[in-house]
Amino acid sequence: MIDIKLIRENPKLVRENTKSRGYDEKIVDEILSIDNKWRKLKKEDDNLRAERNKISEEVNDAKKNKNEKLVKELIEKAKKISDKLGTNQKKENEFESKRRNLLLQVPNILKETVPAGKDETDNKELKKWGIKPKISKPLSHVELGESLDILDIKRAVKITGSGFYILKGEGARLQRALIQFMLDFQGKSGRLEIQTPVLANSKTAEGTAHLPKFEQDMYKTREGFYLIPTAEMTLTNLHRGENLTEDELPKRFYGHTLCFRTEAGRHGAETPGIFRLHQFDKVEMVTLCKPEDDEKEFDLMMKNAEGILKELEVPYRVIVLCSGDSGFKEAITYDIETWSPFLGKYMETSSVSSLRDFQGRRMNTRYHSKKTNKLEFVYTLNGSGLALPRLLIAILENNQNKDGSINIPKVLQSYMGGKKKID
Repeated sequence: MIDIKLIRENPKLVRENTKSRGYDEKIVDEILSIDNKWRKLKKEDDNLRAERNKISEEVNDAKKNKNEKLVKELIEKAKKISDKLGTNQKKENEFESKRRNLLLQVPNILKETVPAGKDETDNKELKKWGIKPKISKPLSHVELGESLDILDIKRAVKITGSGFYILKGEGARLQRALIQFMLDFQGKSGRLEIQTPVLANSKTAEGTAHLPKFEQDMYKTREGFYLIPTAEMTLTNLHRGENLTEDELPKRFYGHTLCFRTEAGRHGAETPGIFRLHQFDKVEMVTLCKPEDDEKEFDLMMKNAEGILKELEVPYRVIVLCSGDSGFKEAITYDIETWSPFLGKYMETSSVSSLRDFQGRRMNTRYHSKKTNKLEFVYTLNGSGLALPRLLIAILENNQNKDGSINIPKVLQSYMGGKKKID
């Protein structure tokens, strides 16, 4: 959530930012209209309270002078003011609630370095790493997985429906090895491992901006809980409503959870197999920090995500998302895409984002700044470290042999009992 003061002082900036991200900029005018009504009413109420205080002093003077008639008149006048304040306060609360609900629907302000653009075709490549394997006729991860009997999509569809998959034998073991390797990697970087619930309440979902705008993307239980689409939701909310000391920052977390997404309105025909799913595993990174540490923490998060791929020797590239392709809540996002030999292109495997104080403001998570000697909102960052099964796809396709077997990356062999190949 952006600061109402920014809309008051620079509505043009907020309008242009909202429009550049594909949202209706008229919402800014709606907010200003309601805010003006709220401010006008608040000023009236402040004047009424001042008048009531003055009358209270006059009542005391009248009592001292034993002027019963005046006392009665003043008390009656004060009562009318109190009644008016009661009526106004209800309207004031209504305006404040409407303003907040609208503010929750305004996208974050993009960083100045985000390139302008309409969609993913306008994203900018920043760098590439690794050597693409030379495979004359690469098989897809589905073909490889099914021929090795480690992947079963048909039975997953039978059991649950489309958007799910089953891993068998060495396939299940390989995914478990990847998860443990990534958790160990994150732990060595100094982050604190957190195991959170996969159910969250509405306040938690609102805090990370998954509500109210993206409710259709989440599964909801009968009791009103949401199945988390990412551990970002629960990890970021750990300190919701708390005031931290500056010395407690930065807080760097990581955790492995199942993630659940309805994928409403997305069909993924261009990415067959297990790329787009309703349920998947992911190791997530989250950081809470001071504003001045935002860029440094972003770089650390990128270093961690890239470091995992380098250890696994998976070729990848890094792109910065343009304004039109950036998410609603992100101030800037770098995507890390791994190479798919079968598709002959890079596929998104991780995203690292800075959200500045957008989530901190929604969660009311603050810290006492030594610089300003005031409570300031924390900055938040999040990143995949990394997402499965997208990483599994990259491992299978980039390590395939002519006979259909899969070489196990060296760093995973110890997690696979010394096994070097799946055949």
